[in-house]
Amino acid sequence: MQSTGVSPIAVTSVSTDVATPTPVPFDLSQLPPEGQDTPEMFSELVNMGTELLQRGRADQAVILLRRAIKINPEDEDAHFNLAYAYAKRGQTNEALHHYNEALKLFPEYVEALNNLGNLLVGQRRFDEAITRYTAALKIMPENPSALNNLGRSLAELGRTSEAISQFSEAVRITPDYVEAHFNLASAYSALGNSKEAIAQYQEVLKLQPGFQPAIKALARESAKGRR
Repeated sequence: MQSTGVSPIAVTSVSTDVATPTPVPFDLSQLPPEGQDTPEMFSELVNMGTELLQRGRADQAVILLRRAIKINPEDEDAHFNLAYAYAKRGQTNEALHHYNEALKLFPEYVEALNNLGNLLVGQRRFDEAITRYTAALKIMPENPSALNNLGRSLAELGRTSEAISQFSEAVRITPDYVEAHFNLASAYSALGNSKEAIAQYQEVLKLQPGFQPAIKALARESAKGRR
């Protein structure tokens, strides 16, 4: 895998943490006009674009990361971060394109596979998303985010028992994974297994007291047993 000196930003269903790029000044006016970039500017553009993205300034990040890729289109992390920026702007097709470009350069890019799957889920392309999550798990079998995301897609297709297996594995690996516990509870509920559903909703509330979706779901599930 190539390295720009900048860790890519990763989009998952469990974490919004981003890697910290090398600090850079933000006097963008000191950059030459687009079209006058030199190869030596590549890392600076990537760093600046990534930090802008981290600060929520996706529009400016797109501009700088696109310039970086014009200098070096063979850097998978630059494509990855540009895809993330496009996704933040709601430009899904552009994001899909650049995640795919990152994967052409580095087919075992787990974060790109996972994020690509998430975008496909957003388009309700669940079978394609499952393919991406499965590929990610072949590379990193104990990736809890990919397991949870795979479970969600399986559940959407009515493959609830298979989804339960994925959610269960995700919480085994990461016992405090609130979303996976909640999804596991919902899957048990869908199968009519109130006992396990209640146990999982209670686990969610131990981990995150006051989580309203779990409070409401637990009340509904408990009411089933009183009928």
